Amino acid sequence: MPKTIAKNWEIGILALKIFKLQKPIRMRLQYLTRIYFLVVFFSLLTTFSNANILVLNGLTHESAGGLGTKYKDRIEIQNNGLEERSVRVYLRDYWFSYTGESRHDEPGTLDRSNAAWISFSPQLLTLQPGEIAFVDFEVSVPENDSLRGTYWSVVMVEGIVPPDTTASTRGVKINTAIRYAVQIITNIGETGTKDMQFLGLELENDGTNTLLKVAVENTGECILKPEISLEVFDDGGISQGIFKADRRKTLPGTSISTSLVLEGIKPGNYTAILVADCDEDHIYGTNISLEI
Repeated sequence: MPKTIAKNWEIGILALKIFKLQKPIRMRLQYLTRIYFLVVFFSLLTTFSNANILVLNGLTHESAGGLGTKYKDRIEIQNNGLEERSVRVYLRDYWFSYTGESRHDEPGTLDRSNAAWISFSPQLLTLQPGEIAFVDFEVSVPENDSLRGTYWSVVMVEGIVPPDTTASTRGVKINTAIRYAVQIITNIGETGTKDMQFLGLELENDGTNTLLKVAVENTGECILKPEISLEVFDDGGISQGIFKADRRKTLPGTSISTSLVLEGIKPGNYTAILVADCDEDHIYGTNISLEI
């Protein structure tokens, strides 16, 4: 095990089991009643307005900024469609959880929001077919000694759906707009603590392989990008392989879930070392036991 593994062993040895659910018991019906349904099918005329707005230079802009400094960057947008399109640009805070929940709150809602530091232009733009345009933004970091670690918000790039002037005699028309959340992440130099906690483990089977779902939370002050890995040992202590998942970003106060595919692991009892490698100085781990 890496010598830098943090003291995060309070999880202890977890015994994980896959339980097979019994098939639902069929209820016996003593009385049968014939019910006649009159089913009316409504023909839905559905149209989708494909905005064809693209963000070309990534959905994350991460930079380091010292207290009292400023830095500039830009978001590159293209109209990839065949018609003129308008785009609205605005700020939101962003929070997400390993459960799949996410929120785009009003700017300044989160304690670590940097929305108040960001100025950008334009807020509204119109692109001709194939045209590329830019949203320029500037981040002004306050000169405040209490700022430590990572702060962030998102610039929302939202295609505006033009009004539908075509006549329709029946049905329902559905217009859809494409919206991108471009993360603007500011790290205050090398300041802030880094810490992480394992929230939970769950074994699943996808019909082919066993999956270990791992949930972790960023409990520190800085962005973390953990690579989750698991080394599995049989009851004789022989390694059965190391299984890894791709690195994923987690911001302070947020959490993520990732899945490790335990390909080739046969049913049985195993021990394992679970590691979250954030960087060479911040590696977190725990011992677990698996019953597959």
